[in-house]
Amino acid sequence: MIANTPLMYRESLALAIHRNNPNFEVMIADPGSLDGEAERFGPHALVRDDDGIEVGSPDSVVCWVGIIIDDHLEARISVDGKVSEAHEVSMDELLAVLDEAAKFVSENGIR
Repeated sequence: MIANTPLMYRESLALAIHRNNPNFEVMIADPGSLDGEAERFGPHALVRDDDGIEVGSPDSVVCWVGIIIDDHLEARISVDGKVSEAHEVSMDELLAVLDEAAKFVSENGIR
């Protein structure tokens, strides 16, 4: 699920993710309605704005990427509860994280 701002960025990320891996089901959501959308959709991965506040995620989320757009593009990344930071994060890095999350889901039989 892609739920960051602005809308055009959200749409661009969703398209890039889908083009990289057509088997991924990609959904975009307005950050303001994230809680309800995430509960209904049950995503394994969530890409959102990172405002420094820890946001609870649905139980289905095994990976989240919090994007910080400032002078540089940075991200906080969590896969299976392990949090790391990326500076000047690239699309390739984001796609690799989502592939890692998909592998984790597959290896652990998560539905």
